[in-house]
Amino acid sequence: MNARERYNQLTTYRSQFLDKAVECSQLTLPYLITDDNSTRINRRTFQTPWQSVGAKAVVTLAAKLMLALLPPQTTFFKLQVRDDKLGEAGMDPTIRSELDLSFSKMERMVMDYIAASNDRVVVHQALKHLIVGGNSLIFMGKDGLKNFPLNRYVVNRDGNGNVLEIVTKELISRQVLGEDLLKTEHLTLIGYKMNRQDQMMMT
Repeated sequence: MNARERYNQLTTYRSQFLDKAVECSQLTLPYLITDDNSTRINRRTFQTPWQSVGAKAVVTLAAKLMLALLPPQTTFFKLQVRDDKLGEAGMDPTIRSELDLSFSKMERMVMDYIAASNDRVVVHQALKHLIVGGNSLIFMGKDGLKNFPLNRYVVNRDGNGNVLEIVTKELISRQVLGEDLLKTEHLTLIGYKMNRQDQMMMT
């Protein structure tokens, strides 16, 4: 069974959650979550809700959560060594200050990397999907974070909720494909599976 067949098989278990997410999106941000019926990006007219309370609420909540998760001009984590571990290693307690100084430099390096990347934009988009649809997938790759909405991925879990497999769906432009694949008549849907070490779920 290839990735396309496995994706189509798992979509039956996702349909009830996707339908509810689409209904919630139509009342708040209609462009955020759409149906998974079409594989092409067509021109589509979205129905505008009669009021903007839902849209303002989603944007405001996402901004508040963004400030709590990734606050600007400050670190959202702290690196330190436990006191009992320092005693077991037999190190001088005065080394603690030097370790704290080194850890603070590492924290600033991480914050500078986050500020230079587009991670904040991806996290903010994922937060809006969590508020409206209750599900979102963030893939942590070498080039940074990437958000997958609910209509573009399926998940298989065991009885304890552990992730067994994840299959995603993407539309790939012909310009980025090789010459052999450019000869095909239709655009190929590329699906791939990610191990638990290569992905992070937000549910």
